Amino acid sequence: MDTAHALQSRTAPSDGGRWFILDLFKALACLIIILHHLSAYSPMFDRVMLLAPDPLAMLYNHGRLAVQAFLVVGGYLSAGQWLKMVGPNAVGLPPGFSAWALIRKRFLRLSIPLMAALALTVLVTACVRPWYPHSSLSAAPGLWSLLVHVAMLQDLWGVPALSAGIWYVAIDFQLYLIALLSVMVAAGLQAWQPRVKLRGAMVSLWVVLTALSLDWWNRQVNMDVQGLYFFGSYGLGMLACRVRMSRLTVKGWAVMFVLGLMGLWLEPRLRMGLAWAMALFLAVWPASEPAVQLQSAWRRAVQTVAQQSYSIFLIHFVVILLVSAIWFHAAWQDPWVNLAGLCLTVALSLWAGSLLYRTVESPAATGWRWLAWVVVFALSGGVATTLA
Repeated sequence: MDTAHALQSRTAPSDGGRWFILDLFKALACLIIILHHLSAYSPMFDRVMLLAPDPLAMLYNHGRLAVQAFLVVGGYLSAGQWLKMVGPNAVGLPPGFSAWALIRKRFLRLSIPLMAALALTVLVTACVRPWYPHSSLSAAPGLWSLLVHVAMLQDLWGVPALSAGIWYVAIDFQLYLIALLSVMVAAGLQAWQPRVKLRGAMVSLWVVLTALSLDWWNRQVNMDVQGLYFFGSYGLGMLACRVRMSRLTVKGWAVMFVLGLMGLWLEPRLRMGLAWAMALFLAVWPASEPAVQLQSAWRRAVQTVAQQSYSIFLIHFVVILLVSAIWFHAAWQDPWVNLAGLCLTVALSLWAGSLLYRTVESPAATGWRWLAWVVVFALSGGVATTLA
């Protein structure tokens, strides 16, 4: 769900540095996640199911697969960042490289919008609780819950999440740390053995980590709160980026094909098959996209949703709670009225996400802004506890 990186080489052709196919993947995945969470957390969806039970049941059963798009695209963009940083014949990391600065920047960019969204989620949950008794409502957070969410460790510590889907934010941060660590290990290998090519060592580590994830970590159910569990999809995206930039395309294709095939042979998984297919698609999709009207309304809409997808992802659960609570309190039973509620929820989620993006995510991610939003989050937790 990374909205920061825009590759301007063969990996991200045309359209002002943005590659439209990546935007399309992210926008579709964002919308599917909203609908999936509606199917899981809104009573409106239960009534709409009467209109088309089988197709709508797919959103509940398989909608979470859209996360694979974020993982693959995230890996693709992350690899582009590292490959641009480390040239083919680079000796050591670039001057001024600071792992701590990169970690801090990544954490702040993820955490600031998260704190804002969680503050609102906690308040809205407390407000609707008296007249909307639903299992999707989280308990009022205590001090420990607040601290764990600030550190994005709620799943690792077994603390119930305060909002739907925020497990992905922690996983995204972990995946970034793993990728950063691989770059630093590759630099250490080159320092130890000067003949080692830094970029080649990096990619080799990505291959090893991807293979281990596909063939082992991703098959361990108890690891599904750790980044290593998801690195198979993320790593396939990274390798897809490398294949596009490489002159050894056949070799790269062979590596990606064997990795995916081996993972599915050991244990067929729909999520892995989808990630594999998407990575192969990104590796082969032509750099010169089919002629389209670059300024057409639908294209701009897709790019906007993709750019704001992280904020939309964070805020949509609040909208689901509000609209579902209103429809529940009004006791509207008609499927078509509830379908209107679902449509309103999606539209309001996009609007709220746009607002969060412009007011919170877009401005510079500084330590002071982070601290301010942490205080707001803590205060909202205190208010929620008082209302409970």
